Amino acid sequence: MPRSGLALTVGFAAEAVRESAPLVHCCAPRAATSFVADVLHGAGARSVVTGTSPDALNAALTADAAMLDLSTLVSEWSDAVNPIAAQLRSESTPWVLDATPLGRAPLRADRIRGLIGHRPTVVRASSTEVDGVRLDVTDGALALGESAERVLFEGEEVAVLTGSPMLAQVAGVRAAVSALMAACSAVTGPLEAALAGAAWLALASERAEEHGRGPASFRVALIDSLWTVRGDEIAEYLERR
Repeated sequence: MPRSGLALTVGFAAEAVRESAPLVHCCAPRAATSFVADVLHGAGARSVVTGTSPDALNAALTADAAMLDLSTLVSEWSDAVNPIAAQLRSESTPWVLDATPLGRAPLRADRIRGLIGHRPTVVRASSTEVDGVRLDVTDGALALGESAERVLFEGEEVAVLTGSPMLAQVAGVRAAVSALMAACSAVTGPLEAALAGAAWLALASERAEEHGRGPASFRVALIDSLWTVRGDEIAEYLERR
């Protein structure tokens, strides 16, 4: 099957991440911190992974792209996160909002609505509605599902294969996919960034499954696979959907 222009652009984006090594600032859950950093470095990007204190959030303004994970919600977000998101937008710094709830805990609808108002480049979510708030994403892509197997952008929907079932045995995969999308958003548009991040990790996971004998060895093999998979292979993988 001939590869489409979109798939080729996604492949080029992955190679551009390797060439430019963008600095990605991630506010991620503590349990995911190590894995998120490893995934970014495995893809050739650079990482700063922090919590949500005002000082940590301010550091995001120095990055090439940012990822804010709502499962890290603490009291500091109330005063600090919206001004940071607004400044990221005003400075045209791409950023990804992961609006996936932490376990069964609800997210505050006003926070979701306020942050989406700052027009994130990509929004990650389980469905098109979170805690009663419809995710009307303007100018950005909406990536749905645990592994971002559906990406919506300006009325278009693109499916992505979900990768290895072993991904479910590694803590921090959801945040890592969002971080990888942020890295890609530093070099390409919203739709391409969302697809590149999802397809890159999914393909690498299938390669890693061939070498891993359990969750620990699979995790190591996954980072190595992110490093070795080529952009044209990601483009071809995206066409398999």
